[in-house]
Amino acid sequence: MLAATDPGIPAGTRTRLIVEPARPVSLSVLPLEDPARAQEVSLESGIPEAVLRRNDAVVRQTHRRAGIVVLDVPEDRQATLRRELEAAGFVARPPKPVYALLNESVPLLAVQPVWRSGVEGGGIRVGIVDTGADRHPDFSERIVSYRDFTETGTVDDVGHGTHVAGIVAGAGPVYRGVAPRASLVIAKALSLHGGTEDTVLAALSWLSRQKVDVINLSLGGPGDPRDPLSREVDALTGGGILVCVAAGNSGPAAGTIGSPGCAAGAITVGAIDKRRRVTDYSSRGPVSGLRAHKPDIVAVGGGTTPTAACHYGVGVASARAQALDADRCTVASRYVRMSGTSMATPHVAGVCALLLEASRSMSRPESRVARARAVRRALIQSADDLGLAPDVAGAGVVDAAKALTALGSTRSAAVPTMSSSSPAMARRGTEPK
Repeated sequence: MLAATDPGIPAGTRTRLIVEPARPVSLSVLPLEDPARAQEVSLESGIPEAVLRRNDAVVRQTHRRAGIVVLDVPEDRQATLRRELEAAGFVARPPKPVYALLNESVPLLAVQPVWRSGVEGGGIRVGIVDTGADRHPDFSERIVSYRDFTETGTVDDVGHGTHVAGIVAGAGPVYRGVAPRASLVIAKALSLHGGTEDTVLAALSWLSRQKVDVINLSLGGPGDPRDPLSREVDALTGGGILVCVAAGNSGPAAGTIGSPGCAAGAITVGAIDKRRRVTDYSSRGPVSGLRAHKPDIVAVGGGTTPTAACHYGVGVASARAQALDADRCTVASRYVRMSGTSMATPHVAGVCALLLEASRSMSRPESRVARARAVRRALIQSADDLGLAPDVAGAGVVDAAKALTALGSTRSAAVPTMSSSSPAMARRGTEPK
C-alpha cells in the first residue's frame, strides 16, 4: 500500500474530506459553481459550521444522489477535522484515489510503477514526425509547436500521427499514453498521399531547432545505414536527442529493416502482441553494413485479425483523428485501434521521456549527450529478455520500472560512447539546415 505522502497518490486525498451526514443532502453543487449555496446545503445537512470554521475548512461540493459533502481543508488540519466530525457522529474520510482505466499496452511495459514515483514526462519535449496530429482533447493543450511540411494543411488526414501522439502522451480518462505530462512538437511530413525522404529530413531539421529531447519516427522506407535519413538520425543522436524509430512491418523474413530504422544511433523498435510474442509482421535484422544488432528493443504493437471487419481488433487503442470517424476499428467516442511497429515505437519514446525527466532530478548535472546515453543504456540493459535471437527481438521487451531502477544505479558510472558506421555520429551536435 502506498504511503499517504507518496507523490503517486492524488493530492486531494490529503486536502479533502468526504462527509456522509445523517440528514439528506438536498442539492448537488459542483466545485466553484456556487460556493455560498454549497455552504447552505452543508449546513442544512447538519454539518456544524463552527467545526468547519475552527479548522479553516470550506465546502467544495455537494452531491444529492450520493448523499455526501466534500470539504477542502488544509493538509495539517485534515486529521483533526476528521476526528471532530466523527466525534459529532458523522462518517468522514479522505477521498479514495482513482486512477485512469489504462489501455492494455501500458501495464505490459511496467509504466504504472514509474507514474507512482511521480514521473510522468513533465518538462520533456517529444517531437513526432508523422501525418500531423488533430487537436485531440487528450493532448491538445500540450502541443507546443506544429509545422506542416506537406503543403496539405495541418489536419491529420490519415489518423496515424494522432494515434501515435496519443500513445506517447495521451492523458485521457480511459486510454492513457506512456508520458501523459510530456509536451509535443508535431511535424507533419506525411499525408494521405504518403511522403518523401526530403519532407522527413526537413521535419527532422526543424525539430532540431525546437529543443526536443526525444523524436518518434513511426515511418520508414528502403535504405541503408549510410543514407541521408540514417545519417541525420545518427547526427541527432550524437547531439543528445533520443530518436526512436519503427523497425518496419515487413517481417518475418530476415534483413527487412529499412531506413531510418537501420541507423546505428536509432533506438529501433520491433513489435510484440499483448501475449508478449514477437509479431510476424515485425521486421527483423540483420542490417547489412552494421555491426550492431537491430532491432534494439521490442514493445507492444498489437496483433492483427485479418478475417474480421476490424483488422486491428487486438491492436493498440489510442487517440482517433476526425478523419477516422467511420473507421471499423473505432472504440469509445474518440479512440481507434491500430497495430504495427508504428504503435510499438511511441511506447518506447514515451518511456524515454519518463527516464529523461527522472534523470534530471538525479545526482550531479550532466551534459545533454551524457544524459541521453545513460537513458539509452538503462533502457536496453533492463529489457526483459525473451530468449530470442537479437535480430528478432533485440535486447527484449522494454520494462519502464526496471529501466528507472537501472538509471538510478548507473548515474555515476561511465557510459560508453555508442559506436557507429556513420561519421555523423562523431559530431558534437546537429546544425540546423
